[in-house]
Amino acid sequence: MYRLTCKITIQGDRQWEFNFCTAVEIERDTENLTSTCKITLPKKMKWDGQSVVPVKRGDKVEVMLGYDDNNELAFKGYIRDVGFKTPCVLTCEDDMFKLKNLKAQKKTYKKVTIEQLLKDQNTGYTVKVLGEQALGQYRVTADTVAGLLGHLKDNGIRSFFRYENGTPILYSGVLFEHGAALTQAFATGVNIVSDSSLEQQFAENMRLLVKVVSLQPDNKKKIKVEVGDADGEHRTLHCYGKTEAEAKAWGEQEIKRLKRDGLTGSFTTFGYKLANLLDAIGIRIDGEKKGVYLVKKNVIKYGTGGYRQEITLGQRVGD
Repeated sequence: MYRLTCKITIQGDRQWEFNFCTAVEIERDTENLTSTCKITLPKKMKWDGQSVVPVKRGDKVEVMLGYDDNNELAFKGYIRDVGFKTPCVLTCEDDMFKLKNLKAQKKTYKKVTIEQLLKDQNTGYTVKVLGEQALGQYRVTADTVAGLLGHLKDNGIRSFFRYENGTPILYSGVLFEHGAALTQAFATGVNIVSDSSLEQQFAENMRLLVKVVSLQPDNKKKIKVEVGDADGEHRTLHCYGKTEAEAKAWGEQEIKRLKRDGLTGSFTTFGYKLANLLDAIGIRIDGEKKGVYLVKKNVIKYGTGGYRQEITLGQRVGD
């Protein structure tokens, strides 16, 4: 029988390290700017013999989880809140915590790519942009870099941190064609605990209409383009300074992202090995191959109830 193990390190005024906790819940999601981690501490936990919790907002946190001391990095970030109730819950955020406090560089562009826009913010992070990059004319008005990323998200451009070899990489884009090799495979009867939330989806049965609204530089004229099925479910994207052709390409990317054959939904598996955002994973249900998908979201739960991952499938990238 496997033994659950962990190693939690907190670095503030001093460093604290412990190999026990009541529970950990981590949420990684390509649809959200911020990955979060909640650490529930034991009710009677002592800090050098004291019951007062000495950690504070902004302290660095690293969470390693695993079985039989074979731990792997599950979360890296900063404490956002320290709970006042017992048991104490530490609510943490990944490196987006820093970008929420980093002042944005106010700039105006006649034409800019997503990559150039983000590099000009001097965040200190490596930036990787996937999918269509052209933004056209753009003016940075947000107060913080995270605020800028939030505005881009409203325009259909998602951003999030993905840890690679322990280093935070800022990903941003419309369509995440990662092109990664298969990282691991999951199968019923082997390492899938539950597949009841998975459903089969066929692109030909999906009806989707995407409307793209591009505000022009004079802040008055708008170019409006519709792509997809006239009788489909409506989606609206807003952008700035795009031509009609560029706006159409923007909408077609969204159609491609959402309208696809394959499985949709989530499944539950064991803790090891942790699936990272955009990992390419293979799925086999009842002995039948169901394709290769990018990881869209992963909720990791560790505690007395065991160690599990609930993985949500994103874009299908292979058979």
